[in-house]
Amino acid sequence: MIDLRSDTFTRPTKEMRRAMAEAEVGDDVWGEDPTVRELEEETAALLGKEAALYVTSGHMANQLGLWVATRSGEEVWAHENHHLIGDEQGAAVVLSRILPRLYSGDPFPAQELLDGWITGLGDVHRADPALLWLENTFSGRVVPLAEQRRVIDFAHAHGLRAHLDGARLWNAAAHLEVEPAVVAEGFDSVSVCFSKGLGAPVGSAVAGDADTIRRARRGRKLLGGGMRQAGIIAAGALYALRHHRERMVEDHVRAARLAELLNELSGLDAVARTNMVLVATPEGAAVRYVEAFAAQGVLATGGGDRIRMVLSLEVTDSDVEDAAKAVARAVTEL
Repeated sequence: MIDLRSDTFTRPTKEMRRAMAEAEVGDDVWGEDPTVRELEEETAALLGKEAALYVTSGHMANQLGLWVATRSGEEVWAHENHHLIGDEQGAAVVLSRILPRLYSGDPFPAQELLDGWITGLGDVHRADPALLWLENTFSGRVVPLAEQRRVIDFAHAHGLRAHLDGARLWNAAAHLEVEPAVVAEGFDSVSVCFSKGLGAPVGSAVAGDADTIRRARRGRKLLGGGMRQAGIIAAGALYALRHHRERMVEDHVRAARLAELLNELSGLDAVARTNMVLVATPEGAAVRYVEAFAAQGVLATGGGDRIRMVLSLEVTDSDVEDAAKAVARAVTEL
């Protein structure tokens, strides 16, 4: 099977396993795991932040970014399709008890929308806005840095904080050919993932200034996320951070090639966005197509009229060619 469901399905390489087996460890709850500390310091430096905190998942990193920036009953402005809204079981409302205010369309709010939403700030009848939320990449799409800067500047001018869900920030940086700190610039907090495009087996991080991360560390313990000899898994993330960032552009090239091949097939309309290929199908047919692909040896995800395929560490050039041939067989039989 050629697995294109997500870049989370990668397995650690032999070199990564060796690094994990040989990792120096200590009790991370006590701040005494040297490998975790090394990972956090290196992550913070790459993102241009004062500090970072290693956590088990992107879900936890995002929730901690939210928790330290808001108080119960405050508004958080986000896109209706951000992971915060649709993929974290409503944790934002359950844990931080915030009020989401959602926009649609582009993965960044238009200036007219922001100007309208900020009107009446301080009105006793409405919730106070506390946080503006962005995501980069967004379904594989790179959010322009100019749009990020505009939104951040607006947030800070009106007393709001800004958080970036950067689970695939590494892909955005590779696509833009800039350092990760450029993509993270200006945000009060940033979450990044080690187990997606980088290919590590476990973990994410949230980064920000020293006080933000001090409070996030307490929040992690509150949520039961304190870890002991976590250096064993942190070593995998550290290896990936040092050795897999430069190769991520290969996934983007392969995604572009796969989209090119799929566009030659009748009934499919494919577009490549960084390491993802999004395929439009006839309305309501995506699940049927995904099942047909699987029968031919290609795993993907889909619903409605869209299929998603994700390129990652274990997908080779020959896999791309073979996947396109398998999809062609599937389409012929539908």
